[in-house]
Amino acid sequence: MGAHSNGGRALAGFFGLVVLVVLLFGLVALVALRPTDGLAWVQVPDLSADLRLDAGLQTKPLKNTVLLEALQDRALEGNAVEALAVAPALAVAPANPVVAVIVPPSQRPVTTPAPTATPTPTPTPTPAPTPGPSPTPTPTPTARFAIVSASERVTQSPKTGNNKDRCSQTSVTATGSFTTNGAGGWVFYEWVRVDSQGNRTVNPQAPIRVAAGDTSSHAVVTDSFTPQHSGTDQLVFLNPAYTVAAQSWSCLG
Repeated sequence: MGAHSNGGRALAGFFGLVVLVVLLFGLVALVALRPTDGLAWVQVPDLSADLRLDAGLQTKPLKNTVLLEALQDRALEGNAVEALAVAPALAVAPANPVVAVIVPPSQRPVTTPAPTATPTPTPTPTPAPTPGPSPTPTPTPTARFAIVSASERVTQSPKTGNNKDRCSQTSVTATGSFTTNGAGGWVFYEWVRVDSQGNRTVNPQAPIRVAAGDTSSHAVVTDSFTPQHSGTDQLVFLNPAYTVAAQSWSCLG
């Protein structure tokens, strides 16, 4: 009875150990089968002929394309699919690949460059007109020097003594004056005597200087003489030319 009791305990302990080992291996399997970075432990059959894979537990990652080809081969052969345990993470269809679309140059958006500002031209300064020569003013014509008026006077007076009417006892005096237009210049003149016998006597005088702007009256040199016959005495202006009427005297020759 005691031996049977010891055998039961040993059997119970063995089964308990088996259960513990199974649980331990299950836990390790769950941890090992948890996807890490897209990797998994898989049990694959002998696919070395098609996929160049060794049967048994593989410790290297498999690509999704390799797994899909293996599944397709196994489905065609009719083998048990359960021999290939694939982690759920690897059975998921691969994400849509990113496709780079090359747009031809003719369909690319045209970027219009910003218009370049046109530089504003600097205005050229208008040159100042060159002053021309000042026109020479037309000189005002100077008035020609001229005599505008003149006069003379002849007087006679007897000398003391007898025969007062005799020419030899008579004294003749001629005086005169003139004015000019103020232009200024020299006045040339003379006294011209002519008696009743036709004798002509010319007595030139020194010229008289008249300043510009002077329009006053100027006296000439007096002409005094003792006649031999009756006659006339005339003040003659040579330059500027001017005519004065002759004045006469009378006496007995």
